[in-house]
Order: sequence, then C-alpha cells, then structure tokens
Amino acid sequence: MPSTTPAQESAHKSNVIAAESARQSALGAAKLAYNNTPAAWPAYDAAIKAADAAHLRAIIASAAANGLDGPRQTLHDLTGSWT
Repeated sequence: MPSTTPAQESAHKSNVIAAESARQSALGAAKLAYNNTPAAWPAYDAAIKAADAAHLRAIIASAAANGLDGPRQTLHDLTGSWT
C-alpha cells in the first residue's frame, strides 16, 4: 500500500471527528425519542444501528478518499453489507 501524506491523514482525522459528531447527535436523538417501553424498542434499536452504519460508511469513504483502509469488516458484521 502506498504511503499517505500528512495532509491525507489530517483530512481523514477531521472526517472521522465529523462522523463521530454526527453519530453522537443521532444517538442522542434516538435516546430522546425512546420512552422505555417495549413497543418503542424496535425503532430505538433500528435508529442506533442506522447511526452506527452511517458512521462506519463515512469513515470508509474518508479512508478511500485519503488512501487509507477503512473498517469494512465491522460494517459487514453490523449490516451484513460490505458497502
């Protein structure tokens, strides 16, 4: 694998921070919407999984754009999809 430049690594770090911020916002919204009832659990669970999948996809996209490897196996384990 070719080496990356400091600019690529910095850009990727910034993108990861932005992705984590978006994930935390989505998790917070899911927690606010959840009312601790069994009927609300499926929607809460789906929102958490969707936030995690979007987070991983953002990291994979940033990694690809910056010449790095991303967490594809983790995404596959979570969603069953490689992309």
